[in-house]
Amino acid sequence: MESFFTERYLKRSDAIDFTRRQVVGGDELRGVTLVLDRGFYVVLVTNGTARFSDNDRSMRLRSGDLLVLTPSMRGRFGDAEPGFRMECIHICPDYFDTLTDGQPMYHQLAKYIGKEQIPLFHLDRDTRLFLQRSMALFRDPLYGFKFYREGVVRHFHSFFLLQISDILCRNTPAATVCIKRSNEIFRGFKALLVHHYQTHHDLGFYADRLHVSTTYLSRIVKRMTGHTVRYHLTELLRVEAVRLLENTDLDIKEIADRLGFADQSVFGKFFVRETGISPMKYRTKRLAADR
Repeated sequence: MESFFTERYLKRSDAIDFTRRQVVGGDELRGVTLVLDRGFYVVLVTNGTARFSDNDRSMRLRSGDLLVLTPSMRGRFGDAEPGFRMECIHICPDYFDTLTDGQPMYHQLAKYIGKEQIPLFHLDRDTRLFLQRSMALFRDPLYGFKFYREGVVRHFHSFFLLQISDILCRNTPAATVCIKRSNEIFRGFKALLVHHYQTHHDLGFYADRLHVSTTYLSRIVKRMTGHTVRYHLTELLRVEAVRLLENTDLDIKEIADRLGFADQSVFGKFFVRETGISPMKYRTKRLAADR
């Protein structure tokens, strides 16, 4: 399975490198599974139905459904009707974290992270059409400004993210607009984790970078997600290890090095613990299944 967006995002200040808009039709999903991961996704279904699945759930999305995902969430689209159509905006986490108006949206989504719910909402016609017009601006005309392009693009991102935040507030029971300090710390932790999980496996690193104690950080993460810091780190390492085994020809030692393990043996024990099978057996099994 290929990621929905395969572009490599360059670390430049220009927002063009960090945001992509994609319109997907049923024909493009015929016999194909599109994976959404490693980013912020806003998906609006404008016609027909398709199946969306994550690790634990599977559901049929229909016209008017809005799906919003954070970098820690991962899902797949497939089994679409011929007339299916959806619009998707993908924002790279690097760029999202520079946008102060992204915090209200992340605050609304934090309650879903690590829980048995997917941020999925059905919009009324007027809200859907307004959002669709906003999403349509993420194309060439938005980037046609010559002198003030970056400022215009950043302000438009802020408008768009606040628009999504407003929709989430209106469609979430007992939603709170106030952003707590603990939510800011949790968002900072998730941002750090996405960037450093391959090189830093210790809780102390993240607590130090956030200027809090390890105990306080552990308590916040556990309260907001129901899982420990170790769980979130392990899950990212497991998913990336599986991806590298399935989609690259790196040998086991190279994968262990890339993921920050002391040696191949330590990585092998980690992988067996998390999947029940050794890395080499997993790769062999996958190769045999693909033949």
